[in-house]
Amino acid sequence: ANVFAGLHAANLGITYQPRMELQAYRCDVPVQPIGVAGEMHVATVRDLMDVAQFLVAFAYDAYGETVDLASRMQDADHLIRSGNLYVWKVDGISVSMANIASRTPRHARINAVCTPSEHRKKGYASALVAQVCHIILKERRIPVLYADGANPNSNRVYRHIGFRESGRIQEIDFIRE
Repeated sequence: ANVFAGLHAANLGITYQPRMELQAYRCDVPVQPIGVAGEMHVATVRDLMDVAQFLVAFAYDAYGETVDLASRMQDADHLIRSGNLYVWKVDGISVSMANIASRTPRHARINAVCTPSEHRKKGYASALVAQVCHIILKERRIPVLYADGANPNSNRVYRHIGFRESGRIQEIDFIRE
């Protein structure tokens, strides 16, 4: 990827820099965690503020970017209206989210998995992602996702619920001066 990026950047007279290395995963048999409080719901417009707040947290956690809530409202609305965004709720409070981002004839990709820090280490994301995997498998597709290769916590969580490593991806930013 870096060789291609270097050649491509030189050809266009721009620069590039590696952004993030991602671990690719697939899940053939999801393992549903036992004893996790709450349940999965399809996100609705009533969840708009929660989803926007999750997206703010995700931008910071994944990319170190500080963004304001207003800038994520439209993205949250779009995700909710897609019908592919799921939230895990405990006593009516959204504590985690996961999205089915795209589908091909063989695969469906999960992204935007986010649990705010105050709700972590309780199994919410694990339970939610495992249930989203079941939805995808019922469609006769294979669940896939990409995780930050430098984040041992998320990689461990995905492995515990049945994901297997299936490759690595290098994100690259091309920069026009």
